[in-house]
Amino acid sequence: MTRKAERVAVGVVLAVAAVLWGWALGGRALQPYYVAAVHSMTRDVTAFFFAGFDPAGVVTVDKPPLAFWAQALGVVVFGFHPWAIALVQVIEGVAAVFVLHRVVRRWAGPRAALLAAALFALTPITAAINRDNLPDTLLVLLLLLAAYCVTRADGGGRWLVWAGVFVGLGFLTKMLAAWIVLPGLALAAFVVMPGSRGRRVAWVGLAGVVTVAVSLAWPVAVSLWPGAKPFVGSTTDGSVWQLAFGYNGLTRLVGGSGGYGAAVGTALGGGPGPLRLFDAEVGGQIAWLLPLALVSLVVAAFRARGAAPGVKAGWVLWGGWLVAGVAVFSFTGGIFHAYYTAELAPAIAALAANGLVTASTWPHARLVLPAAVAGTAVFAYVLLDRTPDWLPWLRYTVLVLALLTVVAASLRASRVAVVTGLAAVLAGPAAFAVDTAARPVSVLETADPGAGPPSTSAIRHVVGISTGSGAEAGYVRFIESSYQLSPGQREVLAYAQAQAPSAGVVLAVEGGTYGADPFVLNTDARVAPLGGYLGFDPAPSAADLPGWVAAGKLRFVLLPRVFLEIGRASGRASAIPAADAGELPRRVAWEAKHCRPVPPARIGPDAASVGVLFDCVRP
Repeated sequence: MTRKAERVAVGVVLAVAAVLWGWALGGRALQPYYVAAVHSMTRDVTAFFFAGFDPAGVVTVDKPPLAFWAQALGVVVFGFHPWAIALVQVIEGVAAVFVLHRVVRRWAGPRAALLAAALFALTPITAAINRDNLPDTLLVLLLLLAAYCVTRADGGGRWLVWAGVFVGLGFLTKMLAAWIVLPGLALAAFVVMPGSRGRRVAWVGLAGVVTVAVSLAWPVAVSLWPGAKPFVGSTTDGSVWQLAFGYNGLTRLVGGSGGYGAAVGTALGGGPGPLRLFDAEVGGQIAWLLPLALVSLVVAAFRARGAAPGVKAGWVLWGGWLVAGVAVFSFTGGIFHAYYTAELAPAIAALAANGLVTASTWPHARLVLPAAVAGTAVFAYVLLDRTPDWLPWLRYTVLVLALLTVVAASLRASRVAVVTGLAAVLAGPAAFAVDTAARPVSVLETADPGAGPPSTSAIRHVVGISTGSGAEAGYVRFIESSYQLSPGQREVLAYAQAQAPSAGVVLAVEGGTYGADPFVLNTDARVAPLGGYLGFDPAPSAADLPGWVAAGKLRFVLLPRVFLEIGRASGRASAIPAADAGELPRRVAWEAKHCRPVPPARIGPDAASVGVLFDCVRP
């Protein structure tokens, strides 16, 4: 392959990725929780620094700020439009494909690099996260930049320092998820660096120090902040350290003991175990090429012993990345979503691509390459057979392509074997990725994005957490309306603004951010959710409410109608969970006792459709 042909081919792969992830850019649904936060961050410096959800400065989102800083930059440039945020995600995703190509090219040559880029771009869960506004897109890009720096470490230790910087920035994007790749990066750096063992250990240690320093820079600044600051969301005490090492750390690994962690309880992406990444919920997202990648890694362990340091380092880097990630995501017993596995996609693509290219050049390629393609095709058939009503012909087509590959290889028709083999390998994941780009996504799905035929399991799980009942339809409609501000909501907000224009929080919405999203997204009013994301946080606690009211910080609290409707359907006074749900039930009890409902007729003709507005300042 000439350099010109390679550049054209890489350009085609990048263009395909851009089309897949940028299709219908202006009409897609994004996670309103994070969109609302970006809106607030572009209007208030404090909200920007802390990743605050609301302009009143009550609570932050449940992640560090770096990904949202990047999205806020897009909003500053293009104005506040969901497509501006989506565009940032697409740019980051396409950049990740390019960086992966450069990393693999240095390790395994142009053919493997081009194939790895294509496999990565067509990984279903990669398409899903790059069409959403979750921080995982930026996390993958930063980790790939760190991998690139490690492969350049044969030219000097300063590259390892930069690798540490990028992993640290990954921590500021999604906290401990960024550190999963550290074993692979550290071992690869030790292998590829020139010099004595002591010198290599020293440089790897320095890179580790840089990683920790960059990772903890923002948490330390938040902890030492001298003035008022928002409550750190998804924690029980407002500590950024609990967010980093509790909610986004141990709670993910082993589960939680209160608030959201207790409510979730078990993992969303299937039960923990060695086969989790192949199960019905996760397999179609990431596992298409996972067996091939693992087999390639095992074979390399025996064949790469006499290879050059750079080649060994590549196998160590991607192998360490994959093994550590598979171990963590397979056995995580706490909060787990299938889309977390997007972090594995670069390693799977790199290992699978090099395995296929290597197999095609071995002396026994007539046997090895067809065997690799046939095994991958059979597994693709298993994954596709789980959705028999979706493109039912595809699973048989994959098997036919694999059979043609075997026949072509036996007849020494190598070009035909390569073409049919690639088609067999790519058909399944490519179909999932294209389907993801083509079909509309509901707002509810944006909290737990997935590729290919949609599943309702996540919807039922989220609804079950939030309502404690089987009355799903009302809550689903409630979440789906997160982007729109209804006439009744406008009336409620106008009434609160007229009665308490100087309140620190003009209108507080009980039960979490979904009820506050329409106000924060569509107005500049000081509207805030009580309790953070799902209402479980002590932000504020029930004990804080009297002080807030006495100080003039709070007067009006809206209890959305959906909580009352679902509560009646389940035989309770409201849909507020009776189990351990943090401060949520205690706040509602205080509001019901100490605040008086405002008659809807006093607010407006559509106010009754919104819920109950409580006035907590008695005449």
